[in-house]
Amino acid sequence: MKKAVVIGGRGKVGSYLVPMLVRQGFEAVCVGRTEHAPFVESPEWAEVRTLRLDRKNEGFEKEIAALEADIVVDMICFADADMRRMVEALRGHVGHYLVCGSMWMHGRSVQVPVREEESREPLEEYGIQKERMDRSIAKEYRENGFPGTIVHPGHIVCPGDIPINPQGCKSLEAFETLKAGRTLYLPNLGMETLHHVHAQDVAGVFFAAIQAGKKACGEGFHAVSPRAVTLYGYAQEAARWFGKEADIVCEPFDEWRKRMSEKDAAATLEHITHSPNGSMEKAARLLGFVPQHSSLEAVRECIASLGIL
Repeated sequence: MKKAVVIGGRGKVGSYLVPMLVRQGFEAVCVGRTEHAPFVESPEWAEVRTLRLDRKNEGFEKEIAALEADIVVDMICFADADMRRMVEALRGHVGHYLVCGSMWMHGRSVQVPVREEESREPLEEYGIQKERMDRSIAKEYRENGFPGTIVHPGHIVCPGDIPINPQGCKSLEAFETLKAGRTLYLPNLGMETLHHVHAQDVAGVFFAAIQAGKKACGEGFHAVSPRAVTLYGYAQEAARWFGKEADIVCEPFDEWRKRMSEKDAAATLEHITHSPNGSMEKAARLLGFVPQHSSLEAVRECIASLGIL
């Protein structure tokens, strides 16, 4: 039986990926700092072995390598240096190493939907590190044959978690406003974009890359829904879920932000500055993977799980 180790496997994506691996016949090992329940429960978790290991502790990478896994999925690596240490520890000890990146590696897009190799000018340290990780994965395979793959999710949506809302921040207030039929204020013209993805589809990209094996090595793949949404269109559709027609007023950002908390305004500015809109063509072409959820379907399922619908 092949062994798969998932670091951070009880989070939103891992909660779907680990059961997929179990159903495929893998011995699954979930590594985390705590033994909390998975974000999404399923019967397969009864067959999963759990290990408590902390990435901050010296020797973490060697402990992962000592597990002699065929597959290692790293959901919680946020710096290129940390990933490189893991690569060195796993070299010669793993069949496939897959790590989680981010659409934030692109910064502002020039043409949309943006492809994986395009617009690689990240805006902040988080995106800078994810872009470096992508380049490192490609270089390691090209120069050393190291079997690595990186997956770049958009705004991950999962039942039980609050999604990025039509105002571009993470709260339920915008949905409650639309449900009540009150005016929803949007920044600028409401034409900036968000690109959600159901956690199950992110897991699906990882799983498809595992199945693809060598074909996925040295590659980076987006994990987003088939199409991004504009703030305005998102608000209109969300209002219809509640049987309402949206009353939307758009304002210049500096005026609009006065209505919001500092935290929410900052989150919105980050999201609309990026305005992600990613292509899934490469995942379809190389992995045969097509997302099963649209952005709007994923969000609707999410807010229904929170009792808003």
